[in-house]
Amino acid sequence: MVWLFHYFCTAYYFLQMANEALLISGIEYKVRKLVDKYRMLQAENEKLRKDLQNREQRLMEMQGRLDKKNNEFLKLSLANALESKYGVEKGIQIIDQLIEEMDNSIDVISE
Repeated sequence: MVWLFHYFCTAYYFLQMANEALLISGIEYKVRKLVDKYRMLQAENEKLRKDLQNREQRLMEMQGRLDKKNNEFLKLSLANALESKYGVEKGIQIIDQLIEEMDNSIDVISE
């Protein structure tokens, strides 16, 4: 009878060990999946950061080009308005005076 009890205890012990091994194996599998997912998301995050940085740089370049085009448009509009009101020669003189005043203002602000 003792040997039967010992047999069942041993069998129960091995069954418990098998269950624990299965549980540990499942946990290890889930941890590996989480690590793989983390690495994938980390790589995707880095790619998105680089893409965002490129887009921000491109946006700044486009903003600079837009500002330049707006300045050209304003100059042409001003030149056309002055030309139609005062004529070409007088319009050129007025524009030169305005440019000189702006340069003087910039010098005063810079000091």
